[in-house]
Order: sequence, then structure tokens, then C-alpha cells
Amino acid sequence: MVRRTGVVVHPVVKPALRQAWRDLRHVQFGVTAAHAVVMGPVDTATGSLLSLIDGTRGLPRLREEARAIGLPDGHVDALLARLGEAGLVDDVTGGGPAASALRKRKEAYDRLRPDLASLSVVHPEPGGGAARLAARGAMRVQVRGAGRVGAALAAVLSASGVGRVDVLDGGRVEPWDVAPGGLPPRPSGNAGPSPPGSLCSGPRPAGGGERPGGPTAHPRSHHRSPW
Repeated sequence: MVRRTGVVVHPVVKPALRQAWRDLRHVQFGVTAAHAVVMGPVDTATGSLLSLIDGTRGLPRLREEARAIGLPDGHVDALLARLGEAGLVDDVTGGGPAASALRKRKEAYDRLRPDLASLSVVHPEPGGGAARLAARGAMRVQVRGAGRVGAALAAVLSASGVGRVDVLDGGRVEPWDVAPGGLPPRPSGNAGPSPPGSLCSGPRPAGGGERPGGPTAHPRSHHRSPW
């Protein structure tokens, strides 16, 4: 088994890996065969301790809680090492300075929690998912073509935290380009669908400039992520 090294300051059992007790002494983390792990034997007190590893407590507090339910000194550290070896534990303060800056933007960070949960499974080291999520903010992606597929792709990239999404299309937006998750219709009273500039409208990222607008014809559009 590969050991995931690193100091975990505020540990959390990864939310993306749902827990299910197979019997009274064995707990399964995750559902899919690629990521599911069964851990055991687990006694009742340790099972109670698992429920406390939710990211709201640092190591000193967890050690106090463990002693309060009758577990010996060192049990928390041994359990976290065991969880870490299996890639089951994350650090809610990990990921480096860029991740810390992203967490300070609470509204944006909360919207990206599903992405963070998935990334934490793909990159199992503590803080690995947060580091990669924060790195998206420095990325620039160009989407060529703002039809149904291109518009939806640009919207998803923007919503996933990519720092800048450039949409290139030399044509006009037509009524048949409107699609769920892509270009929406214009508000009542305006003819035709909304332009590609509307894909990335919303709250600005920290340090963002003016929100681009633009007419219906877009030889070139630049959009920053609202996240």
C-alpha cells in the first residue's frame, strides 16, 4: 500500500467517499470499485472517533475528544496514519497559499466544493485536490465556436474555476444556438438569444477587471471566470 505523507493540520475523511458499515466491525469508504476501501476491524469507540474527523477540529482537539471517549494516547495519530495510507483523509487547510486565498473567497469556494471533492479522490494526498483546484484560477482556456457545444463547454469551464475562458466565433448567435447549460434566451422584450458574453456573467474573481459585454456578433470574446 502506498503511504501518503504530509502533516495533516485539520483532517477530514473525504466527503466524496460515502461511508457504509459492512457489519459491526468493518466500514467501507466509497462506492465505486476504483476508489472503495474497506477498513477493519473498527471498534465502537473508533467508529465514534471517525465521525469527529470532519475538518472542524485540529489534532489537539481530536486527541482530547479521543481521550474523553476512552481511547488511549496515540490512537488518533495511528488512525490518521491508517486513513492516510489508504488515501481517505484530506486536510481542509492544505493545498498551499493559492488554496488558502481561494478559501477566503467563501462564496466562490462553496460553489466549487463538488469539484474539490472529486479532485481529492483523484489526487489522494492531503491538500492535493485543493492545490489543483486553486491552480485552475491561473489557467486560460480558448474555446473555438460558440454554438450549442462550444457555449456549454465555455460555461462549464467558467463554473469550474478556470481563471479565463476565451470564446472565439466569427458568426452570429442564432435562435437554434440556445441550449440548456449554454446560451440562454434574452430577457423578455429583447429579440434573439443572449450573446456568448452572458455565459460567464456573475460575481467577479478577486482582482478581475470590467465584465466584457458585446453585441450579438462576436468575432472574438474574452471572459473571466465568475468564480
